[in-house]
Amino acid sequence: MISMLINEHYRMARNRFVQLSFLIMPVVMCILALFFSDIVRANNGNMLNYMSITANTLIIIAFMGIGAAGTILSNEFQYGTIKLIVIRPISRSALLFSKWLTVILYLFYLFILAFAVSAVIGGLLFGFEGFSVSGYLFKGIMLKYVIAFTESMLIVTFTYMVSAVFKNGAFSIGVGMAALLGGKLVTEVFRLLEWKAGMILLFENTKLDQYFFGNRPVYDEMSFLFSIVILGLHFCFFYGVAWWFFVKRDISV
Repeated sequence: MISMLINEHYRMARNRFVQLSFLIMPVVMCILALFFSDIVRANNGNMLNYMSITANTLIIIAFMGIGAAGTILSNEFQYGTIKLIVIRPISRSALLFSKWLTVILYLFYLFILAFAVSAVIGGLLFGFEGFSVSGYLFKGIMLKYVIAFTESMLIVTFTYMVSAVFKNGAFSIGVGMAALLGGKLVTEVFRLLEWKAGMILLFENTKLDQYFFGNRPVYDEMSFLFSIVILGLHFCFFYGVAWWFFVKRDISV
């Protein structure tokens, strides 16, 4: 498994889209600094205030993850290399998992990069004096990163499922992006209409901040454990469908 992950990392590192994404994140953070630095200063803020603002833009990473998840498997079918891979002495399940895990680690690397660049820029602009890992604001920032990573991981797994089923990168990416934007919109509509069915929606349950810092969930029946279970069920369905279509059906290009 380790050798498969190393191989997938090597192949992904040669992908121009992936290379570009690691350049985009620092650029985005610099652009955000131009827009929000005056706002932070006007409110006597510090680097943590800046980091809290930039944490609201992490959906960008989800879009990058969708791009990677939609192509890492489907490209093997489109270029005809899948048959060369499956004849190797490795199981299809291991191959499927290694590619999925590579994309998840790619997401993790981008989140680490975003956090580091945001902290450095925030420190350079506002000083490092206000930085405290035990403060309320820092905990809020970390919660935003956890929520963003959870949403990204699940929507990436959904896109990976579509890729495994339809074997088309462009289609998978389009469906993934539509699900991300449309899912958030539908969640807000259900909230406004107070429909109880909204409790089982994916993006309603990724809002883990509704259980912390004195907040209350929109639906009284929801709890932190309930959301974890719902998220787990979504993940099992997405990955289970991907596994079934990739492992159980005949490989064709």
